[in-house]
Amino acid sequence: MPMATGPAQCQNVSESVGEGKKIMTKQLRIVPVLLILVLAFDGPVATSQTPDIDTGTATGAQEIRLALPDFPLQNIASDGVANASALAETFNDVLWNDLEFAGIFAMVGKSFYPSEFDGTTFDVDTAEWTDPAVGAHVMTFGHAEIDSSNRFYVEAHLWDLQVPADARELLGQSGLAFRIEASERGVRTLAHQIADRIVLQLGGGIRGIAQTKIVFASDRNSVGDGYPQKEIFVMDYDGYNQQQVTTLRSTALTPRWSHDNSRIAFTHMRDDGVDIEVISPVDRQGFAFPRFSGTTTTPAWAPGGRRIVFASSHAMLNGEPDMELYISDANGDNVRRLTVSRGTDISPVWNPVTGAQIAFVSDRLGTPQIFVMDVEGGNLIQISEGGHADEPAWSPDARLIAYAWQPPGGGQSDIYLYDFQTGRNVQLTESDGFNERPSWSPDGRHLVFQSDRNGSMQIYTMLANGSRVRRLSSQGNNESPAWSNYMAQ
Repeated sequence: MPMATGPAQCQNVSESVGEGKKIMTKQLRIVPVLLILVLAFDGPVATSQTPDIDTGTATGAQEIRLALPDFPLQNIASDGVANASALAETFNDVLWNDLEFAGIFAMVGKSFYPSEFDGTTFDVDTAEWTDPAVGAHVMTFGHAEIDSSNRFYVEAHLWDLQVPADARELLGQSGLAFRIEASERGVRTLAHQIADRIVLQLGGGIRGIAQTKIVFASDRNSVGDGYPQKEIFVMDYDGYNQQQVTTLRSTALTPRWSHDNSRIAFTHMRDDGVDIEVISPVDRQGFAFPRFSGTTTTPAWAPGGRRIVFASSHAMLNGEPDMELYISDANGDNVRRLTVSRGTDISPVWNPVTGAQIAFVSDRLGTPQIFVMDVEGGNLIQISEGGHADEPAWSPDARLIAYAWQPPGGGQSDIYLYDFQTGRNVQLTESDGFNERPSWSPDGRHLVFQSDRNGSMQIYTMLANGSRVRRLSSQGNNESPAWSNYMAQ
């Protein structure tokens, strides 16, 4: 494998969107292959023969133009729902935001829509929606009701506007009906479910992420004058429903989900040591995990969740001066040392496809860089060069690694992508401050990361090409985000 080009030589994605090669796609037809969409990134020294980096998002290429008129609230059968209009508004806002952030749609602005529309199939004139003034390829529409049992009911349709009438409906033969508790949490959940069904239908068989979670560390409830306490929190993928998971009254960092989302492993910094702990995000109950001598930190789960890799200074008890990497069973048994080198080895992450490789950070050559080795500790390669590279995150298809990079001499840090197929690096963020700790969504189209760009450390998400950045947190300082896998259906 060729050595990676130094990040300092890479082109920022905002430039490549404007100046990169024009992407040619076939005439749009709403079928799963539409998600084979490519975004070109041409570095300053790249030639036209240089392979592109495909992040799986469509920004900068031809996106699916989606019209999404509001679902009108047509009937309120229960007197017990005083905030019915607010619930309908929340549903419509969440559904729009989910689909806009999916990474495969260009949302047609509502100001272009036909003025009158009641949300039923009888009122759809496809000529009005495909007219160049609107230019929609597909259309999601429907209506909402609240029944006598205080249940929020939605009838939803997804139409391909470019095919004959008998082939338009893409959600079954006659659309789908959904029903859930008439509450803010309920209608948000319903909107997420519908968004994920639409993304699955149009996204090449890749599931949507609207029902996923993000775990992170926060000092928002810190008390006292000492070192700020940090606890583990979990939130919905869009920042809603932020819930505290731990009550350690100390410092918790680097949380990571197990493959089935049933456990979260994290670093616990106590007065008497630094160790790994494992907790359930559901009932907050802890799982047994041994305390090793020295500092033990940055855990990461193997695919399937049966093993865990971590960094520990345990070897320092034998006179060795640094952190090394270890593998154990998920409960901490059968510990095996992986690295034997001068310098700190830390922040490991498993190849999510094969489980046969581990990427990690090491300063064995002087400055922290990203390395990859097999699970036996051999076949070592270096994939970053120069500056300070840190916090690798492997994409779900194992083709890309996201990481934080700081230029020589210091300054701001930004998120970069390394492509194993081409050996190229691409810069995703470009803002003041520190942009760090990237983590992939399970669809491989999005990243979550931490940044202090606005004065305090907060959690942000973006598409995997660096666009559509969204801030998720605001209370206190928030860091160490990690995206869950898909939640069980």
